[in-house]
Amino acid sequence: MKNKISQKNRAKRRRIATLIGIPVMLFVSGITLLSLAFFDNVSYAFYISRMFFPQEVAIAHTNLSDSSMIAEETTTANKLSFPKYGDEYGTLSVDAAGISSPVFVGDDATQLLDGAGQYYGSVFPGDIGNTVITGHTNSVFKTLGDAQIGDAIRLELTYGTYVYEISNIEIKSNTDESILAPSEEQILTLYTYYPFDYIGNTPDRYVVTAKLVEGKSLSEINFEGAS
Repeated sequence: MKNKISQKNRAKRRRIATLIGIPVMLFVSGITLLSLAFFDNVSYAFYISRMFFPQEVAIAHTNLSDSSMIAEETTTANKLSFPKYGDEYGTLSVDAAGISSPVFVGDDATQLLDGAGQYYGSVFPGDIGNTVITGHTNSVFKTLGDAQIGDAIRLELTYGTYVYEISNIEIKSNTDESILAPSEEQILTLYTYYPFDYIGNTPDRYVVTAKLVEGKSLSEINFEGAS
């Protein structure tokens, strides 16, 4: 008799545990999925450059590893220090889209929390090639879609002013290597998540390409430590 009562009690406890456990597991799973989606969009799991383009190719373009090019501070009145990784080195403005943002060297979460970030493997404005700058759709580049072909993009940098004219706007796959491709001209590429209002791992990128119309060559600028 006691064994039957004990078995009934155990069965009852298992049913109660099941009734309580299933909703709890569903709740926890839902919160986890929402958190992952939120993190993906807000905490900036964004950096397609790391997935398909080797940094060393474009770093060789700019010689950022040369210690003579990345002095920490300007020590003379007529020489400028070259920006190094992590530096805020200017302001990006797209008046037609209402965009005005600090620009940092690097495009990881640290930089993109505070503004737009230049892919470290791309050339700096003033050098021949593709300068690639990214920003997030929920912050600095949320209105990038308002810019049109012919509009101006302005970079006010620590070593000079560079003005570009938008020449092309495209929507590309998030694995499209052409976003970071080198160029024989001085061009600027801005890119961000697409669709703009999408939450989660977006399938595409909104890409704005612009050609330089004003700005000095890096070779004309007297950087500290340059030979």
